[in-house]
Amino acid sequence: MSEKQFYKSSVKVEYEDNKGRVKYRKEEYLVNAVNPTDVEAKINKEMEGTGEFEIVSIVLTKILSVLD
Repeated sequence: MSEKQFYKSSVKVEYEDNKGRVKYRKEEYLVNAVNPTDVEAKINKEMEGTGEFEIVSIVLTKILSVLD
C-alpha cells in the first residue's frame, strides 16, 4: 500500500529527575507514514539527540485524516 496512513507509536524515554535518578516515561506519537519501518525512521529522526529511548509499539489506526 503506497498511500500514507496514521500509526500510533509508544516510546519509552529515559530521563533524569531532580535528584539525579534515572526514570522512564511513556510518550505517544501519531505518525503519518507509509509503513511501520517509515514510522520507526521518523521517530528516530524526531528523537535524535534527546537521550536514550525505545520504540515499544507501532499500531495502525483507523484515523483517516487529522483536521486543523
